[in-house]
Amino acid sequence: MQVFLMRRWWLFRRRIFSTITFVVALPILIHLALTVGIGNIIMETITKFSYQKWLYPGLVFIVNTVMIIPIIYREFFDLRVNSRTLITLSLTPLSKLQLVGFSLLTALVEATIFSMVAMTIFLYLMDLSLSMLDLLYILVAMNLFGLIVSNGLITLSLSTDRINTFFIVTFILFLFIIFSSELLFEFEFYPLKISAVLENLPTSMVAAWCRGLMFTGYFDWTLFLTPLGIGLVWTTLNTVLLKRTLRQ
Repeated sequence: MQVFLMRRWWLFRRRIFSTITFVVALPILIHLALTVGIGNIIMETITKFSYQKWLYPGLVFIVNTVMIIPIIYREFFDLRVNSRTLITLSLTPLSKLQLVGFSLLTALVEATIFSMVAMTIFLYLMDLSLSMLDLLYILVAMNLFGLIVSNGLITLSLSTDRINTFFIVTFILFLFIIFSSELLFEFEFYPLKISAVLENLPTSMVAAWCRGLMFTGYFDWTLFLTPLGIGLVWTTLNTVLLKRTLRQ
């Protein structure tokens, strides 16, 4: 695990200026594009909670997803298709489960660090005051959300050798995640039949679990354990997919 983290640190130092610029600029652009406009239209949720506070976790999840995409792309697509480094790594004493697991954990750690910068910027721009407990809930939920997103991207990375296919499908998935996971709008705005389906998505469960803790203090074990179980099982399935893709 330490080797994977050190490798990501080495890559970060090579592009430190561009990375920091992106990490700072992204939440500002999202705030200008989404929060300012939507916040002037919607002041409260249907359940009479502050919309700005309700929206905050969703914005953090969006940033976290954006941060994860290039990491997973490099680890499982670029290093497999272009440089073939992933094949070399697969020949080390590490098991395929360790290879996928360590790469996944490294991606979550890196994305979490960058997302914490975005969390601070959002708090300032949105003029929000959240307790440390609320921020802790968001951090846990963000990593659970990232576990699902990362596994989806790993599956995609191992399923295609075409870069155009990867980015087109990633863009479609990104939009789907935003609008199907209750990140920007409540499901009450959706048709009843569609919302009934979307509520059962693991990403939607994570968002609902996080907001339930923030607004009511209720820990829903079903909404927590279901996405966690799906994420862990999906990681195991990606291990099998990696073996088949590398033909090892």
